[in-house]
Amino acid sequence: MRGGTSKAVFFEASDLPGPGVARDRVVLSAFGSGDPRQIDGLGGADVLTSKVAIIGPPSRPDADVDYTFGQVGIAEDVVDWNGNCGNISSAVGVYAIEAGHVAAAEPETSVRVHNTNTGSLLRLVVPVSEGQPEVDGDFSISGVPGTGAEIRLDFAATAGATTGTMLPTGSPVDELAVPGLGRLTVSIVDVAKLAVFFRAEDLGLRGTEAPIEFGPELLSTFERIQRAAAELVGIDPGTGMPRPVAVAPARPFRRLGDEETVVPAEDVDFLGRWVVVPPPRVHKAFAGTGAVCTGVAAHVDGSVVQQVRGGSRDAVVRIGHPSGVFPVRVELAGSQVLEASFSRTARRLLEGTVYVKESVLAARAG
Repeated sequence: MRGGTSKAVFFEASDLPGPGVARDRVVLSAFGSGDPRQIDGLGGADVLTSKVAIIGPPSRPDADVDYTFGQVGIAEDVVDWNGNCGNISSAVGVYAIEAGHVAAAEPETSVRVHNTNTGSLLRLVVPVSEGQPEVDGDFSISGVPGTGAEIRLDFAATAGATTGTMLPTGSPVDELAVPGLGRLTVSIVDVAKLAVFFRAEDLGLRGTEAPIEFGPELLSTFERIQRAAAELVGIDPGTGMPRPVAVAPARPFRRLGDEETVVPAEDVDFLGRWVVVPPPRVHKAFAGTGAVCTGVAAHVDGSVVQQVRGGSRDAVVRIGHPSGVFPVRVELAGSQVLEASFSRTARRLLEGTVYVKESVLAARAG
């Protein structure tokens, strides 16, 4: 399935072992992980395409399906089950209808999805025609060619998904002691995906840098920020949370893959660069759940993101990222998130059988 700017292999939960080493071995084998090209599996040798989604019956009464997301290592034999992916989440509703987990209703079907990674509930609104999800439409998103049917995702119920509260430190800004860097002004926000925000200029960046411009030393700095923020909020730094995000004032930038096109400053509210750890690497677009968290942060009074945005109160937050512009709609009432939504397109790319080595299945059986 393609969901937004990402792709994932979708499995029925009943076709895999339960959580644990055996399941990880099967998934890693299916993707060809442990090799930077993933040549012996389905992985695309890219962080955006090495993802897995596991769909099964709901384990809570207010959901239609359970959904477990995994970020599958490429050169590393590891599957990260610690977060969610908003782009892949957009494909879950389409899959749930096509696979018969949810009955189709026209013109739109609402799918309540329990994300087991975070224990939170999200609602997807999928356009339906003749009993099947719509594929064609006039909605477009940066980083995906052409247009498709618009799928709406609302993550309002995911506030505090990792730490239990939208502002884990109780403050919109904190001074973070980062080894080798000194003290850094940050905002830590937990909606959809826990993130730590800081000014790009504090690392000597303009915010327009392409992913290829992030060298090992700079990426190491992002990881040190992540680990320091994790310790501050009392979570295991090894989870890769909170995701480190550099933000900068709006300015023109060139779109990845279409360097001839310049996105004007007036088309965005600010710029963001989202880094995934471990190992640290720059997202070529912007994670969907990360965009939700960033959009909410832009509405939090006094936060680093709101300061960089310039104080705008418009409900739609436009994030400039390497592949274009990511708009998010946010409504807050004090510390309560009433809406945190964005739209994506999604579709099924392939249905079939993936083969894994007999030695992997033997290990599973054992």
